[in-house]
Amino acid sequence: MDTTWNRPIAVSRSAAARLADAIVGAVLRLWSTARDLWLSWRAARMRAAQWRALRELSPSVLRDIGASPEVIDETQSRSDKRFNAREAALRLM
Repeated sequence: MDTTWNRPIAVSRSAAARLADAIVGAVLRLWSTARDLWLSWRAARMRAAQWRALRELSPSVLRDIGASPEVIDETQSRSDKRFNAREAALRLM
């Protein structure tokens, strides 16, 4: 039985195929990086919106939902500052 091949087997791929693979790989890496940046930006915006919404709640509501004492204290001090500013403005009238 003859086990020789009629033509040689190419061991490496052509230069055009390797170039195409490199281009596709670079485009996919750029796309992945852009997508990761977009997702992290969107998550940061969501966290900021949630934090702003949380800060707008009253201290009693924050206590009811089990917020951390730091958040409750910050909200209470902000509420006190608004109340004091309003009282000072009313006293000037």
